[in-house]
Amino acid sequence: MPRSLSRRSLLAAALCQAPPDGFVLKGRWEATASGFRFGGTWQALGSSDPQECGGLWTLIRQPGGVVLEGTWNARKRRGAWEGGWTARINGGARYSGAWKAAVRLPPDAPLLELFESAPGKPVSGTWADSARRRGAWTLWKE
Repeated sequence: MPRSLSRRSLLAAALCQAPPDGFVLKGRWEATASGFRFGGTWQALGSSDPQECGGLWTLIRQPGGVVLEGTWNARKRRGAWEGGWTARINGGARYSGAWKAAVRLPPDAPLLELFESAPGKPVSGTWADSARRRGAWTLWKE
C-alpha cells in the first residue's frame, strides 16, 4: 500500500462505492423524548459525494413490529453532521424533522466515518420534529 493512502482513507473510499443493492452500513438506534425511550434500525446508503449520505430507518414497537418507516439524509457541516428525516406511520400520517451529530473526526473525514466509528463507540446527537418535539439519539453499527 502506498504511504500516501492510509487504511482509513481506503476504507472510506470503499464505503462510498455502494454495492449493487446500495446499502453499505446498518445498525440499530435508540432515542429519548419527554421521558420515553424508543428505537429501531437504520441503513446508510453510499454516495459519490463523501460529504453527504442518506438511507432508511424504522421505529419498532417492542416486542416487534414496525411502527414508522422513513428516509433520512445528511450533509457534513463545520464540526457536525446535519440532516433531515421523514417517516410515515403504516398507511397514515407523515412526520418530518431534523437531526444533528457533533463528533470529533478530521475535517476531511467522509460522512460514512460517522457510522464507521459506531461499533466501538456509539454515536450520539439530537433530533427535532415539525411539532417542536426534541430529544437525543444514539446509534450503533452492526
